[in-house]
Amino acid sequence: MSTKQPREEWIPGLLSLFGCLVCARAVFSVTHKLAMRRAIRAWLVGVLALFMLAGCQHVDSEAYRPSSQQLLAPAQRAQLERAWQAYAAGNYSLAMQRVDSLLAAVEVAEAYLLKGRIYLDANAFELANAAFQKARQLDPYLRGIYFQQGHSAFLQGAYKKALDLYLEELALIQSSPPDVQQFYREADQAALPVIYRQAGRAFFLLDSLEAARRFYMKSLALDSLASETYRWLAELEAQEGHLQKALELAEKALQKAPGDLENIYTFGRLLMQNGYLEDAVHFLQLVVERQPTHRGANYNLGRALMQLGQREAGQFFLERARQIQQLSGKIAQARLNAYQSQRARPWQELAALFIQAGQYEEARKALDVAIFWAPDNLALQNDRANLALLLGDTLEAVQRYYQLLQRDSTLADVWLNLGVVLAEQKQYEAARRAWLQALRYRPHDDTLRRYLAELERRRGS
Repeated sequence: MSTKQPREEWIPGLLSLFGCLVCARAVFSVTHKLAMRRAIRAWLVGVLALFMLAGCQHVDSEAYRPSSQQLLAPAQRAQLERAWQAYAAGNYSLAMQRVDSLLAAVEVAEAYLLKGRIYLDANAFELANAAFQKARQLDPYLRGIYFQQGHSAFLQGAYKKALDLYLEELALIQSSPPDVQQFYREADQAALPVIYRQAGRAFFLLDSLEAARRFYMKSLALDSLASETYRWLAELEAQEGHLQKALELAEKALQKAPGDLENIYTFGRLLMQNGYLEDAVHFLQLVVERQPTHRGANYNLGRALMQLGQREAGQFFLERARQIQQLSGKIAQARLNAYQSQRARPWQELAALFIQAGQYEEARKALDVAIFWAPDNLALQNDRANLALLLGDTLEAVQRYYQLLQRDSTLADVWLNLGVVLAEQKQYEAARRAWLQALRYRPHDDTLRRYLAELERRRGS
């Protein structure tokens, strides 16, 4: 199935929540904490996959085994794995349902770890930490608990507490009995460079730059391919005034992950700071082309152009950066409101601002959390399906539209949007049926009638 976004002629009336927000130009760049959430989630799911693989191996009856292997039947272990898969896909409600169902039958540490992770993504910090503590009580050797508690503290700005918990995770790995270390050997190998890197970030934010450098280097010694570590090292060197060294590290980060937007931006910014203005303009323009709403790229591109004597072009990007900064203030306040809430509405409002800012991935995360707090809100489910279109995932959008219609077949907006996608895929008969269904529930809708007329014209041509 095609994953292209619908052409403009089918778009009018499509996105009930978003309206003209798709076209907004004032925007907010991705924050470190949000980017870190994605990186840590990907790492954690990967490590848990290693746990599952370890569970398939033969283990001595006297050797350490996590509680999931000791207490769960094969069908229950499969249920736990499906819960992790739902979590990884952002379906927090389904993940929590599966976890709670499992915990109703048997208390197992890994299920509490996942429960805490879901609450953590929803910024329900107290509930998350309670789940993590329960997991540690059930299995003091289970990996990831201290780290996730550290992540919780980090997201709340408690960097010293976060650092202490990261170091607790390191101590657990290094001091576990031999049979435990053997069981987690592969998982620990994957986890250690991430923990060292994140501890280095906490040191950096606590202004302990030399300690941060040591931990970054420890991370690179275990994983020399991690571009983020090179980028964070570049930021450290730049803060100390070592701009040429910072540029070299930023170039390494870009070499490791040339498609990463923040790597391109960091390299471009450091090119400008080192006086390579024309090269800086090239790389900063690459960022702006991919993400027109990136504040830092707009600001530094404007500065570089001004220094090159291109005052009119430079002023344009500086003004756009100023507009983006205004929206960033609104986003910061909306984020604070959402983070302090366990209701859907603040997260929905945050998602709308992210859409206005062109930050569709961040909007997806906010809507996933909103749906977690209000799983029966079909309007939110529709917004989430529409957002899948903005992200270019037509397959997911269609799946979500059909799921919505199974719950309520009278939703005219959903039939309309489904028809838009089907028409874009040239499935004209299916699109016609969808729009006729929409017209059944909205008989006086001129937009639907225009769509049907255009469809008949295309089918006849």
